[in-house]
Amino acid sequence: MNNKEYNNNNKNFDIDCLDKNKIKDNTLCCDNTILKKIKDKIFLLEEEINIKNKLINKLKNKLTILKKKINDINLRAKADIDNMRKLNEKNINKIYKYSLEKFSKDLLLIVDNLKSSILVSKDKKIDSYINFKGIALTLKNFLITLKKFGIINLDKIKKFDPNYHQAISIVYTNDKSKDNNIMEVLQDGYMINDRLLRPAIVKIFKYNNNNNNSK
Repeated sequence: MNNKEYNNNNKNFDIDCLDKNKIKDNTLCCDNTILKKIKDKIFLLEEEINIKNKLINKLKNKLTILKKKINDINLRAKADIDNMRKLNEKNINKIYKYSLEKFSKDLLLIVDNLKSSILVSKDKKIDSYINFKGIALTLKNFLITLKKFGIINLDKIKKFDPNYHQAISIVYTNDKSKDNNIMEVLQDGYMINDRLLRPAIVKIFKYNNNNNNSK
């Protein structure tokens, strides 16, 4: 009886113990599996985050480079536009300054004729003083009008300069101080603004260096 109970008790004890151990083992196994899965999931998520962070950084770098390129393009475009504007202004000013060049050359023929008329009047000693004075006044006013448009006489340049003069005759002199001086202006030269409109046709002095000639 006691043995039976013992056996029964022993049996019951073994069953209970086995059941409890089994439950504990299963729970532990389940916990470890879930924990491992969670850890694996976290690891994968961390790897994914790292990859995305690298991609974000790469995109940020590209964005920075693109912003710099856009800024450089804008600066170059602004500089090009500014240069183009300045060039256009320069061309417009140039056109404005020299648009009358051909017309001005024709006007100079009138000036030449007026000057010739005055010289003829002086040479012939015409009695008509009013006529002479009228021509002189017309010439004076005409030259003033030309000056308003930037057309000026080269008569202030006393030394021969091939940039402004055309020498058609040379008179040799022993006076070295007269070397390259303008002896006579046969036709006046003019500038229009900063450009030569017509060279002056002149006679010039040339120093007669006997030593050089003897050589």
